[in-house]
Amino acid sequence: MKPFMKTVPCTISTLSPVHIGCGEDYYPTNYVIDGGFLHHFSEEGLMAALNPSELDQLVGISELQNDRGIKELQRFVYKKSKELANQATQSIPVTKGIESFYMSRIKGEDKNKLEIARHTFNPYSQTPYFPGSSIKGSIRTAILNSLNEANSLQSKLDELRIKDRYGKPVIVSERTSIPKYANDELQKNLLGYQAISDNPQKGMKGDPLRLLKISDATYSNIDNLTSAEIRFAVDRKKEPSKKQTELYQILECLPAHRSQSLLFDMTLLSDTDNGFRWTLFNICNSCNEFFVRQLEKELEMLKQLNYCSADWAHGLEKLLADELQDAFENQQAFLLRIGQHGGAESNILEGLRHIHIPQHKKHSSKPTTIWLAGDNKDAQHELLPFGWVLVEIDACVLNKTYDFLKTHAASDYARQQKQALKAQQQAEAAEQERKKQAEIDRKAQELEDKLINFSELAQAYFKQADEHDWENNKDTFLQNGEIENWLTQLESNFDQNILTDIVRLLNKHITGLLDNPDKVKGRRAEFVYKDRQRKIAQRIKTLQAKP
Repeated sequence: MKPFMKTVPCTISTLSPVHIGCGEDYYPTNYVIDGGFLHHFSEEGLMAALNPSELDQLVGISELQNDRGIKELQRFVYKKSKELANQATQSIPVTKGIESFYMSRIKGEDKNKLEIARHTFNPYSQTPYFPGSSIKGSIRTAILNSLNEANSLQSKLDELRIKDRYGKPVIVSERTSIPKYANDELQKNLLGYQAISDNPQKGMKGDPLRLLKISDATYSNIDNLTSAEIRFAVDRKKEPSKKQTELYQILECLPAHRSQSLLFDMTLLSDTDNGFRWTLFNICNSCNEFFVRQLEKELEMLKQLNYCSADWAHGLEKLLADELQDAFENQQAFLLRIGQHGGAESNILEGLRHIHIPQHKKHSSKPTTIWLAGDNKDAQHELLPFGWVLVEIDACVLNKTYDFLKTHAASDYARQQKQALKAQQQAEAAEQERKKQAEIDRKAQELEDKLINFSELAQAYFKQADEHDWENNKDTFLQNGEIENWLTQLESNFDQNILTDIVRLLNKHITGLLDNPDKVKGRRAEFVYKDRQRKIAQRIKTLQAKP
Protein backbone atom coordinates (compact mmCIF):
# COMPACT_ATOMS: atom_id res chain seq x y z
CA MET A 1 0.00 0.00 0.00
CA LYS A 2 1.38 3.39 -0.98
CA PRO A 3 1.84 5.93 1.81
CA PHE A 4 -0.80 8.65 1.77
CA MET A 5 0.77 11.05 4.28
CA LYS A 6 4.23 12.24 5.24
CA THR A 7 4.82 14.47 8.27
CA VAL A 8 8.09 16.36 8.56
CA PRO A 9 9.09 18.16 11.79
CA CYS A 10 10.55 21.62 11.17
CA THR A 11 12.08 24.43 13.19
CA ILE A 12 12.24 28.16 12.51
CA SER A 13 15.10 30.54 13.28
CA THR A 14 14.30 34.24 13.01
CA LEU A 15 16.84 36.23 10.99
CA SER A 16 14.98 39.50 11.61
CA PRO A 17 11.99 40.67 13.71
CA VAL A 18 8.57 39.30 12.74
CA HIS A 19 5.17 40.85 13.38
CA ILE A 20 1.99 38.94 12.58
CA GLY A 21 -1.01 40.99 13.64
CA CYS A 22 -4.05 39.61 15.43
CA GLY A 23 -6.34 42.65 15.58
CA GLU A 24 -5.62 43.31 19.26
CA ASP A 25 -3.60 46.09 20.90
CA TYR A 26 -1.90 46.86 24.15
CA TYR A 27 -3.78 49.94 25.37
CA PRO A 28 -1.93 52.50 27.54
CA THR A 29 -4.46 52.07 30.35
CA ASN A 30 -3.55 48.39 30.59
CA TYR A 31 0.23 48.65 30.69
CA VAL A 32 3.08 50.62 32.21
CA ILE A 33 6.63 50.88 30.91
CA ASP A 34 9.26 50.92 33.60
CA GLY A 35 12.83 49.69 33.85
CA GLY A 36 13.09 48.62 30.21
CA PHE A 37 9.94 46.46 30.22
CA LEU A 38 6.31 46.83 29.26
CA HIS A 39 4.23 45.36 32.08
CA HIS A 40 0.78 44.35 30.84
CA PHE A 41 -2.00 43.85 33.39
CA SER A 42 -5.67 42.95 33.28
CA GLU A 43 -8.53 45.02 34.65
CA GLU A 44 -8.59 42.68 37.64
CA GLY A 45 -4.89 43.39 38.18
CA LEU A 46 -5.58 47.13 38.11
CA MET A 47 -8.30 46.76 40.73
CA ALA A 48 -6.04 44.63 42.94
CA ALA A 49 -3.27 47.25 42.87
CA LEU A 50 -5.46 50.13 44.05
CA ASN A 51 -6.82 50.91 47.51
CA PRO A 52 -10.44 52.13 47.94
CA SER A 53 -9.61 55.84 47.77
CA GLU A 54 -7.51 55.29 44.62
CA LEU A 55 -10.40 53.39 43.04
CA ASP A 56 -12.64 56.40 43.70
CA GLN A 57 -10.01 58.65 42.15
CA LEU A 58 -9.84 56.37 39.09
CA VAL A 59 -13.61 56.59 38.65
CA GLY A 60 -13.41 60.39 38.77
CA ILE A 61 -10.65 60.52 36.15
CA SER A 62 -12.51 58.15 33.85
CA GLU A 63 -15.39 60.63 33.69
CA LEU A 64 -13.15 63.34 32.19
CA GLN A 65 -13.74 63.98 28.50
CA ASN A 66 -11.52 63.90 25.40
CA ASP A 67 -7.72 63.75 25.34
CA ARG A 68 -7.36 65.36 28.77
CA GLY A 69 -9.11 62.42 30.41
CA ILE A 70 -6.89 59.93 28.58
CA LYS A 71 -3.72 61.77 29.60
CA GLU A 72 -4.81 62.03 33.24
CA LEU A 73 -5.67 58.33 33.25
CA GLN A 74 -2.28 57.41 31.80
CA ARG A 75 -0.48 59.54 34.40
CA PHE A 76 -2.54 58.01 37.18
CA VAL A 77 -1.71 54.50 35.96
CA TYR A 78 1.99 55.36 35.64
CA LYS A 79 2.15 56.61 39.25
CA LYS A 80 1.20 53.07 40.30
CA SER A 81 3.92 51.48 38.13
CA LYS A 82 5.57 49.46 40.88
CA GLU A 83 2.32 48.03 42.20
CA LEU A 84 0.98 47.31 38.70
CA ALA A 85 4.22 45.63 37.61
CA ASN A 86 3.60 43.11 40.39
CA GLN A 87 0.17 42.41 38.85
CA ALA A 88 1.54 41.97 35.31
CA THR A 89 0.38 38.99 33.26
CA GLN A 90 3.53 39.44 31.15
CA SER A 91 6.58 41.69 30.95
CA ILE A 92 8.03 42.43 27.51
CA PRO A 93 11.40 44.11 26.76
CA VAL A 94 11.25 47.55 25.15
CA THR A 95 13.97 49.70 23.60
CA LYS A 96 15.16 52.92 25.23
CA GLY A 97 13.48 54.79 22.40
CA ILE A 98 10.13 53.19 23.18
CA GLU A 99 10.48 54.04 26.88
CA SER A 100 11.36 57.69 26.10
CA PHE A 101 8.43 57.88 23.67
CA TYR A 102 6.11 56.57 26.40
CA MET A 103 7.42 59.04 29.00
CA SER A 104 6.95 61.99 26.63
CA ARG A 105 3.23 61.16 26.52
CA ILE A 106 3.00 60.66 30.29
CA LYS A 107 4.67 64.03 30.88
CA GLY A 108 2.30 65.69 28.40
CA GLU A 109 5.12 66.82 26.10
CA ASP A 110 3.31 65.66 22.94
CA LYS A 111 0.28 63.78 21.69
CA ASN A 112 1.87 60.41 20.96
CA LYS A 113 -0.56 57.57 20.52
CA LEU A 114 0.51 54.73 22.75
CA GLU A 115 -1.53 51.82 21.39
CA ILE A 116 0.78 48.91 20.50
CA ALA A 117 -0.27 46.28 17.96
CA ARG A 118 0.04 42.80 19.43
CA HIS A 119 1.64 39.85 17.68
CA THR A 120 -0.56 36.77 17.28
CA PHE A 121 -0.46 35.04 20.68
CA ASN A 122 -1.65 32.03 22.62
CA PRO A 123 -4.48 33.36 24.84
CA TYR A 124 -3.57 31.00 27.69
CA SER A 125 0.22 31.44 27.86
CA GLN A 126 0.27 34.92 26.19
CA THR A 127 3.25 33.62 24.14
CA PRO A 128 3.56 34.72 20.48
CA TYR A 129 3.45 32.06 17.77
CA PHE A 130 3.36 31.81 13.97
CA PRO A 131 -0.01 30.67 12.58
CA GLY A 132 0.30 27.79 10.14
CA SER A 133 -1.69 29.89 7.65
CA SER A 134 1.06 32.55 7.65
CA ILE A 135 3.76 29.98 6.94
CA LYS A 136 1.68 28.25 4.26
CA GLY A 137 0.77 31.57 2.64
CA SER A 138 4.44 32.38 2.15
CA ILE A 139 5.13 28.90 0.73
CA ARG A 140 2.11 29.24 -1.56
CA THR A 141 3.44 32.50 -2.99
CA ALA A 142 6.79 30.87 -3.75
CA ILE A 143 5.16 27.86 -5.44
CA LEU A 144 2.92 30.11 -7.54
CA ASN A 145 5.95 32.16 -8.52
CA SER A 146 7.73 29.00 -9.68
CA LEU A 147 4.72 27.95 -11.76
CA ASN A 148 4.35 31.39 -13.32
CA GLU A 149 7.92 31.29 -14.66
CA ALA A 150 8.18 35.12 -14.62
CA ASN A 151 5.40 35.62 -17.19
CA SER A 152 4.43 39.27 -17.45
CA LEU A 153 1.30 40.72 -15.93
CA GLN A 154 -0.07 41.78 -19.32
CA SER A 155 0.42 38.33 -20.85
CA LYS A 156 -1.39 36.64 -17.95
CA LEU A 157 -4.25 39.14 -18.05
CA ASP A 158 -4.63 38.51 -21.75
CA GLU A 159 -4.44 34.74 -21.30
CA LEU A 160 -7.10 34.81 -18.57
CA ARG A 161 -9.20 37.36 -20.50
CA ILE A 162 -9.50 39.66 -17.53
CA LYS A 163 -11.95 42.51 -18.14
CA ASP A 164 -12.29 45.85 -16.42
CA ARG A 165 -15.57 47.13 -14.99
CA TYR A 166 -16.63 48.27 -18.43
CA GLY A 167 -16.14 44.81 -19.91
CA LYS A 168 -13.00 45.78 -21.82
CA PRO A 169 -9.63 43.92 -21.72
CA VAL A 170 -7.34 45.34 -19.03
CA ILE A 171 -4.33 47.21 -20.38
CA VAL A 172 -1.53 47.54 -17.82
CA SER A 173 -0.31 51.10 -17.18
CA GLU A 174 0.70 53.31 -14.26
CA ARG A 175 -2.91 54.40 -13.84
CA THR A 176 -4.50 50.96 -14.23
CA SER A 177 -6.07 49.19 -11.25
CA ILE A 178 -6.24 45.42 -11.67
CA PRO A 179 -9.65 43.88 -10.83
CA LYS A 180 -9.60 41.96 -7.58
CA TYR A 181 -10.99 38.79 -9.13
CA ALA A 182 -7.86 38.54 -11.32
CA ASN A 183 -5.90 37.19 -8.34
CA ASP A 184 -8.24 34.22 -7.87
CA GLU A 185 -8.29 33.50 -11.60
CA LEU A 186 -4.49 33.64 -11.73
CA GLN A 187 -4.11 31.14 -8.88
CA LYS A 188 -6.65 28.76 -10.43
CA ASN A 189 -4.80 29.00 -13.72
CA LEU A 190 -1.35 28.34 -12.29
CA LEU A 191 -2.40 25.53 -9.94
CA GLY A 192 -5.00 24.03 -12.26
CA TYR A 193 -8.09 23.97 -10.08
CA GLN A 194 -11.66 25.22 -10.19
CA ALA A 195 -12.72 25.07 -6.54
CA ILE A 196 -11.26 24.79 -3.05
CA SER A 197 -12.21 21.07 -2.81
CA ASP A 198 -12.66 18.32 -5.40
CA ASN A 199 -16.15 17.88 -6.81
CA PRO A 200 -16.03 14.82 -9.11
CA GLN A 201 -19.75 15.00 -9.87
CA LYS A 202 -19.26 18.40 -11.47
CA GLY A 203 -15.82 17.52 -12.82
CA MET A 204 -14.16 20.21 -10.71
CA LYS A 205 -10.65 19.83 -9.36
CA GLY A 206 -9.85 21.21 -5.93
CA ASP A 207 -6.95 23.45 -4.90
CA PRO A 208 -3.91 21.10 -4.89
CA LEU A 209 -2.32 23.05 -2.04
CA ARG A 210 -5.02 21.67 0.24
CA LEU A 211 -2.71 18.62 0.24
CA LEU A 212 -0.08 20.64 2.12
CA LYS A 213 -0.88 21.02 5.83
CA ILE A 214 1.12 23.33 8.10
CA SER A 215 0.62 23.37 11.86
CA ASP A 216 1.00 26.48 14.01
CA ALA A 217 4.63 27.14 14.98
CA THR A 218 4.92 27.35 18.77
CA TYR A 219 7.74 29.16 20.55
CA SER A 220 10.31 27.10 22.43
CA ASN A 221 13.78 28.62 22.83
CA ILE A 222 16.39 26.33 24.39
CA ASP A 223 18.09 29.27 26.14
CA ASN A 224 14.78 30.69 27.41
CA LEU A 225 15.26 33.99 25.58
CA THR A 226 12.18 36.22 25.58
CA SER A 227 9.58 35.46 22.92
CA ALA A 228 8.55 39.07 22.31
CA GLU A 229 9.84 42.63 22.21
CA ILE A 230 8.38 46.05 21.42
CA ARG A 231 9.91 47.82 18.40
CA PHE A 232 9.24 50.78 16.15
CA ALA A 233 8.39 50.07 12.54
CA VAL A 234 9.65 53.02 10.47
CA ASP A 235 9.03 53.75 6.80
CA ARG A 236 12.22 54.55 4.87
CA LYS A 237 12.82 55.42 1.22
CA LYS A 238 14.57 52.87 -1.00
CA GLU A 239 16.54 55.56 -2.81
CA PRO A 240 18.98 58.11 -1.32
CA SER A 241 16.97 61.03 0.05
CA LYS A 242 17.58 63.96 2.37
CA LYS A 243 13.99 63.88 3.60
CA GLN A 244 12.47 60.68 4.98
CA THR A 245 8.83 59.90 5.61
CA GLU A 246 7.64 60.35 9.19
CA LEU A 247 5.42 57.27 9.21
CA TYR A 248 5.90 54.89 12.10
CA GLN A 249 4.10 52.22 14.09
CA ILE A 250 4.74 50.53 17.43
CA LEU A 251 4.62 46.75 17.17
CA GLU A 252 5.04 43.73 19.36
CA CYS A 253 7.43 41.47 17.47
CA LEU A 254 8.89 38.04 17.81
CA PRO A 255 12.57 39.07 18.07
CA ALA A 256 15.33 38.55 15.55
CA HIS A 257 18.14 36.05 16.12
CA ARG A 258 16.12 33.34 17.83
CA SER A 259 17.81 30.10 16.86
CA GLN A 260 15.52 27.08 16.22
CA SER A 261 12.92 28.69 18.45
CA LEU A 262 9.65 27.78 16.74
CA LEU A 263 8.47 24.25 16.09
CA PHE A 264 5.90 23.09 13.54
CA ASP A 265 4.95 20.09 11.42
CA MET A 266 4.63 20.09 7.66
CA THR A 267 2.34 17.32 6.40
CA LEU A 268 2.23 16.24 2.76
CA LEU A 269 -0.91 14.38 1.66
CA SER A 270 -1.12 12.24 -1.47
CA ASP A 271 -3.66 12.71 -4.23
CA THR A 272 -5.80 9.62 -4.91
CA ASP A 273 -4.82 9.67 -8.57
CA ASN A 274 -1.36 11.21 -8.78
CA GLY A 275 0.29 10.40 -5.43
CA PHE A 276 2.17 13.23 -3.73
CA ARG A 277 1.63 16.46 -5.64
CA TRP A 278 4.10 18.34 -3.45
CA THR A 279 7.46 17.11 -2.17
CA LEU A 280 10.13 18.65 0.03
CA PHE A 281 12.15 19.11 -3.14
CA ASN A 282 9.37 21.23 -4.71
CA ILE A 283 8.86 23.30 -1.61
CA CYS A 284 12.54 23.93 -0.81
CA ASN A 285 13.45 24.82 -4.38
CA SER A 286 10.45 27.11 -4.92
CA CYS A 287 10.99 28.99 -1.66
CA ASN A 288 14.73 29.38 -2.08
CA GLU A 289 14.47 30.45 -5.74
CA PHE A 290 11.92 33.11 -4.79
CA PHE A 291 13.18 34.41 -1.44
CA VAL A 292 16.99 34.07 -1.52
CA ARG A 293 17.35 36.49 -4.44
CA GLN A 294 15.09 38.95 -2.67
CA LEU A 295 17.10 38.80 0.55
CA GLU A 296 20.38 39.24 -1.30
CA LYS A 297 19.05 42.31 -3.15
CA GLU A 298 17.59 43.75 0.04
CA LEU A 299 20.84 43.32 1.96
CA GLU A 300 22.71 45.15 -0.79
CA MET A 301 20.21 48.02 -0.74
CA LEU A 302 20.30 48.26 3.08
CA LYS A 303 24.10 48.43 3.04
CA GLN A 304 24.20 51.09 0.30
CA LEU A 305 21.80 53.32 2.21
CA ASN A 306 23.54 52.58 5.53
CA TYR A 307 20.24 51.52 7.08
CA CYS A 308 21.47 48.30 8.68
CA SER A 309 24.56 47.20 10.57
CA ALA A 310 27.27 46.35 8.05
CA ASP A 311 28.45 43.56 10.33
CA TRP A 312 24.96 42.00 10.36
CA ALA A 313 24.55 42.28 6.58
CA HIS A 314 28.02 40.92 5.78
CA GLY A 315 27.57 38.04 8.21
CA LEU A 316 24.26 37.03 6.66
CA GLU A 317 25.65 37.35 3.12
CA LYS A 318 28.55 35.10 4.06
CA LEU A 319 26.15 32.46 5.38
CA LEU A 320 24.04 32.64 2.22
CA ALA A 321 27.14 31.98 0.13
CA ASP A 322 28.44 29.20 2.36
CA GLU A 323 26.60 27.05 4.92
CA LEU A 324 23.08 28.09 4.01
CA GLN A 325 23.72 27.63 0.28
CA ASP A 326 24.73 24.02 0.94
CA ALA A 327 21.65 23.47 3.10
CA PHE A 328 19.39 24.96 0.42
CA GLU A 329 20.90 22.80 -2.33
CA ASN A 330 20.46 19.67 -0.21
CA GLN A 331 16.85 20.51 0.68
CA GLN A 332 17.74 20.70 4.38
CA ALA A 333 16.41 24.23 4.82
CA PHE A 334 14.55 27.00 3.02
CA LEU A 335 14.02 30.71 3.39
CA LEU A 336 10.66 32.40 3.97
CA ARG A 337 9.36 35.87 4.59
CA ILE A 338 6.25 36.09 6.73
CA GLY A 339 4.18 38.64 8.60
CA GLN A 340 3.53 42.34 8.24
CA HIS A 341 5.93 44.72 6.44
CA GLY A 342 7.55 41.95 4.41
CA GLY A 343 7.29 44.15 1.34
CA ALA A 344 5.30 43.80 -1.88
CA GLU A 345 8.16 41.90 -3.56
CA SER A 346 7.64 39.03 -1.12
CA ASN A 347 3.88 38.87 -1.60
CA ILE A 348 3.59 39.31 -5.37
CA LEU A 349 4.97 37.04 -8.09
CA GLU A 350 7.89 38.09 -10.27
CA GLY A 351 6.65 39.67 -13.48
CA LEU A 352 3.20 40.37 -12.03
CA ARG A 353 4.03 43.17 -9.61
CA HIS A 354 1.71 46.15 -10.00
CA ILE A 355 2.09 48.02 -6.73
CA HIS A 356 -0.04 50.99 -5.78
CA ILE A 357 2.06 54.00 -4.70
CA PRO A 358 -0.48 56.21 -2.81
CA GLN A 359 1.69 59.33 -2.54
CA HIS A 360 2.29 59.35 -6.31
CA LYS A 361 -1.22 58.14 -7.23
CA LYS A 362 0.13 55.55 -9.62
CA HIS A 363 1.25 51.93 -9.88
CA SER A 364 4.80 50.58 -10.21
CA SER A 365 6.58 47.24 -10.40
CA LYS A 366 8.78 48.33 -7.48
CA PRO A 367 7.83 49.84 -4.08
CA THR A 368 9.50 53.16 -3.25
CA THR A 369 9.80 52.62 0.51
CA ILE A 370 10.57 49.82 2.94
CA TRP A 371 9.38 49.30 6.52
CA LEU A 372 12.23 48.56 8.94
CA ALA A 373 12.46 47.71 12.64
CA GLY A 374 14.21 50.34 14.75
CA ASP A 375 14.90 51.30 18.34
CA ASN A 376 13.36 54.76 17.94
CA LYS A 377 11.01 56.43 15.48
CA ASP A 378 13.67 58.71 13.98
CA ALA A 379 16.33 56.01 13.51
CA GLN A 380 18.23 56.05 10.21
CA HIS A 381 20.83 53.39 11.03
CA GLU A 382 21.07 50.03 12.85
CA LEU A 383 17.70 49.05 11.40
CA LEU A 384 16.51 45.56 10.50
CA PRO A 385 14.07 44.36 7.83
CA PHE A 386 10.92 42.54 8.87
CA GLY A 387 9.89 38.95 8.38
CA TRP A 388 12.96 36.94 7.33
CA VAL A 389 13.01 33.42 8.79
CA LEU A 390 14.94 30.24 8.14
CA VAL A 391 13.05 26.94 8.12
CA GLU A 392 15.19 23.92 9.00
CA ILE A 393 13.92 20.48 8.11
CA ASP A 394 14.03 17.62 10.59
CA ALA A 395 17.46 17.25 12.24
CA CYS A 396 19.37 19.81 10.18
CA VAL A 397 22.49 21.20 11.92
CA LEU A 398 23.81 24.65 10.91
CA ASN A 399 26.50 25.54 13.43
CA LYS A 400 27.79 28.67 11.65
CA THR A 401 24.25 30.02 11.42
CA TYR A 402 23.63 29.34 15.12
CA ASP A 403 26.86 31.17 16.01
CA PHE A 404 25.79 34.15 13.88
CA LEU A 405 22.39 34.29 15.57
CA LYS A 406 23.86 33.96 19.06
CA THR A 407 26.42 36.70 18.40
CA HIS A 408 23.72 39.13 17.27
CA ALA A 409 21.51 38.19 20.21
CA ALA A 410 24.26 39.22 22.66
CA SER A 411 22.17 42.07 24.12
CA ASP A 412 19.29 39.63 24.71
CA TYR A 413 21.57 37.22 26.54
CA ALA A 414 23.00 40.10 28.60
CA ARG A 415 19.48 41.25 29.55
CA GLN A 416 18.53 37.68 30.40
CA GLN A 417 21.59 37.37 32.65
CA LYS A 418 20.79 40.70 34.31
CA GLN A 419 17.20 39.63 34.93
CA ALA A 420 18.35 36.25 36.25
CA LEU A 421 20.72 38.01 38.68
CA LYS A 422 17.93 40.36 39.74
CA ALA A 423 15.58 37.42 40.26
CA GLN A 424 18.24 35.63 42.29
CA GLN A 425 18.80 38.70 44.46
CA GLN A 426 15.07 39.07 44.98
CA ALA A 427 14.81 35.40 45.89
CA GLU A 428 17.69 35.72 48.37
CA ALA A 429 16.13 38.85 49.88
CA ALA A 430 12.80 37.05 50.14
CA GLU A 431 14.50 34.09 51.82
CA GLN A 432 16.23 36.41 54.29
CA GLU A 433 12.89 38.05 55.01
CA ARG A 434 11.31 34.63 55.43
CA LYS A 435 14.00 33.58 57.89
CA LYS A 436 13.67 36.86 59.76
CA GLN A 437 9.93 36.44 60.04
CA ALA A 438 10.35 32.82 61.06
CA GLU A 439 12.68 33.91 63.89
CA ILE A 440 10.19 36.57 64.96
CA ASP A 441 7.40 33.97 64.95
CA ARG A 442 9.59 31.53 66.90
CA LYS A 443 10.34 34.11 69.57
CA ALA A 444 6.70 35.12 69.73
CA GLN A 445 5.68 31.50 70.25
CA GLU A 446 8.42 31.05 72.80
CA LEU A 447 7.11 34.10 74.65
CA GLU A 448 3.55 32.77 74.49
CA ASP A 449 4.71 29.47 75.96
CA LYS A 450 6.64 31.29 78.68
CA LEU A 451 3.69 33.48 79.66
CA ILE A 452 1.02 30.82 79.63
CA ASN A 453 0.89 30.66 83.46
CA PHE A 454 1.50 34.37 84.06
CA SER A 455 -1.12 36.93 85.10
CA GLU A 456 -2.78 39.08 82.47
CA LEU A 457 -0.81 42.07 83.74
CA ALA A 458 2.48 40.18 83.44
CA GLN A 459 1.57 38.98 79.95
CA ALA A 460 0.90 42.57 78.89
CA TYR A 461 4.21 43.71 80.38
CA PHE A 462 6.36 41.02 78.74
CA LYS A 463 4.68 41.51 75.35
CA GLN A 464 5.42 45.23 75.50
CA ALA A 465 9.00 44.56 76.56
CA ASP A 466 9.41 42.17 73.60
CA GLU A 467 7.72 44.48 71.08
CA HIS A 468 9.98 47.44 72.01
CA ASP A 469 13.06 45.24 72.54
CA TRP A 470 13.81 46.56 76.04
CA GLU A 471 16.43 43.84 76.33
CA ASN A 472 18.67 45.49 73.73
CA ASN A 473 17.27 48.99 73.38
CA LYS A 474 18.16 51.04 76.43
CA ASP A 475 16.53 54.22 75.13
CA THR A 476 13.06 52.73 74.68
CA PHE A 477 13.26 51.09 78.11
CA LEU A 478 14.27 54.31 79.81
CA GLN A 479 12.03 56.69 77.90
CA ASN A 480 10.11 59.08 80.13
CA GLY A 481 7.22 57.58 82.05
CA GLU A 482 7.53 53.96 80.83
CA ILE A 483 9.06 52.41 83.97
CA GLU A 484 7.05 54.69 86.26
CA ASN A 485 3.82 53.54 84.60
CA TRP A 486 4.58 49.89 85.38
CA LEU A 487 5.71 50.68 88.92
CA THR A 488 2.40 52.51 89.52
CA GLN A 489 0.48 49.42 88.39
CA LEU A 490 2.62 47.17 90.62
CA GLU A 491 1.92 49.38 93.62
CA SER A 492 -1.81 48.66 93.27
CA ASN A 493 -1.57 45.16 91.72
CA PHE A 494 1.74 43.60 92.72
CA ASP A 495 3.32 40.98 90.42
CA GLN A 496 6.71 39.50 91.30
CA ASN A 497 7.48 38.43 87.72
CA ILE A 498 7.20 42.00 86.47
CA LEU A 499 9.24 43.46 89.31
CA THR A 500 12.00 40.85 88.88
CA ASP A 501 12.32 41.67 85.16
CA ILE A 502 12.37 45.45 85.74
CA VAL A 503 15.15 44.96 88.32
CA ARG A 504 17.10 42.79 85.87
CA LEU A 505 16.82 45.34 83.06
CA LEU A 506 17.82 48.24 85.35
CA ASN A 507 20.88 46.33 86.53
CA LYS A 508 21.77 45.72 82.83
CA HIS A 509 21.21 49.24 81.52
CA ILE A 510 22.16 51.35 84.62
CA THR A 511 24.79 49.33 86.42
CA GLY A 512 24.98 49.96 90.19
CA LEU A 513 21.81 52.06 90.48
CA LEU A 514 19.89 49.65 92.68
CA ASP A 515 22.94 48.77 94.79
CA ASN A 516 23.65 52.41 95.74
CA PRO A 517 21.14 54.90 94.28
CA ASP A 518 22.56 57.81 96.37
CA LYS A 519 26.16 57.28 95.30
CA VAL A 520 28.16 60.50 95.01
CA LYS A 521 31.38 61.59 93.31
CA GLY A 522 33.93 64.41 93.47
CA ARG A 523 34.67 67.08 96.08
CA ARG A 524 31.19 68.52 95.73
CA ALA A 525 29.68 65.10 96.42
CA GLU A 526 27.43 65.25 93.37
CA PHE A 527 25.01 62.38 92.80
CA VAL A 528 26.17 59.84 90.18
CA TYR A 529 22.60 59.04 89.15
CA LYS A 530 19.93 61.45 87.97
CA ASP A 531 17.03 62.47 90.16
CA ARG A 532 14.54 60.44 88.09
CA GLN A 533 16.71 57.33 88.28
CA ARG A 534 17.06 57.62 92.09
CA LYS A 535 13.29 57.99 92.46
CA ILE A 536 12.74 54.84 90.40
CA ALA A 537 15.27 52.97 92.55
CA GLN A 538 13.51 54.14 95.73
CA ARG A 539 10.10 52.96 94.47
CA ILE A 540 11.57 49.58 93.53
CA LYS A 541 13.11 49.13 96.98
CA THR A 542 9.72 49.96 98.53
CA LEU A 543 8.07 47.28 96.37
CA GLN A 544 10.79 44.77 97.21
CA ALA A 545 10.14 45.38 100.88
CA LYS A 546 6.52 44.32 100.53
CA PRO A 547 5.71 41.12 102.40
